[in-house]
Amino acid sequence: MNFFSYLASYFDFDLKILPYCIGLSLDILILYPLLTYFKWHLLSRLGVTLKDKEVIFSSRKNNFNLAYFVNKYGDRNLRIADGLSRKLLHIFSGIWHLVFLNLVIQDTRIAWQAAFVKSLLIIALCSLSYSSNKVFGLAGIMYGATSRIRDGLDGRKNFFIAQLAFLNLYVLVFIEYIARKNISNEDNLIFFSFFIFLPLIIGDALGEIIGTIWGKQKIRVWGVGQINRKSVLGTVSVFLGSLLPLLLVVSLNNLPAEWWLLCLSVAATTSTIELIAPRSTDNFFIPVGNALVCLIFAVYVIHL
Repeated sequence: MNFFSYLASYFDFDLKILPYCIGLSLDILILYPLLTYFKWHLLSRLGVTLKDKEVIFSSRKNNFNLAYFVNKYGDRNLRIADGLSRKLLHIFSGIWHLVFLNLVIQDTRIAWQAAFVKSLLIIALCSLSYSSNKVFGLAGIMYGATSRIRDGLDGRKNFFIAQLAFLNLYVLVFIEYIARKNISNEDNLIFFSFFIFLPLIIGDALGEIIGTIWGKQKIRVWGVGQINRKSVLGTVSVFLGSLLPLLLVVSLNNLPAEWWLLCLSVAATTSTIELIAPRSTDNFFIPVGNALVCLIFAVYVIHL
């Protein structure tokens, strides 16, 4: 089977994926509103007034003065609100995806289809609510926890682009196609999904939470946002937050020594990409980079 036929099989949708799409999308109904409320409550605890919270949760198209918020409430307080709300959602939603796709569906093609439909759903909901200022409506659910204050006018744009990046699934299908053509033992392929996505789910999230709250934001980077800076502590946190969960996967499954080297390689790849990729694009580049590393190891090192 050539690649185009292989890819076409992934677009052969039928109604049996509908329950999986609904199950995978439960985080929109549960986690998004919860983390939006969490951010609203956290801002109250940090002393942000009701009027200013309404501006923060708005589309920010009119008269959003980031300097005003930084001077009034402090850069660190805003970093805490941004980092905790967005990345806790990132962690919980990512783990839900990983568990549901691998342990509930257990079929690569159906898992891909469900994830693809879920990505299209989020993009559609974000598009519909992009210009809305209703705090307690669809815009509040989709952008409340995810639109960083310190991204200023680009808050919603940053999250929207990050969701578009998840359409990298078609690139991952191509890498999977190459892998199946070049390996003889597919039994351990299930572990590669953890190596591809766990660093993005946990490592990338811890990098922002730890780096923005305790790190010294001195590394200037390019990306979507009014304040684009990272820290050495954040980069180290991405590396360790990627490495330790992967080492746990290897240890719990008694995988051979070569997998330990793969852990180090994937963690290094993730932390490097997270640092140099334009902000809001790492959702695309990290999984693709990690998938390529896994493919190289599968063919040349692990010899599956």
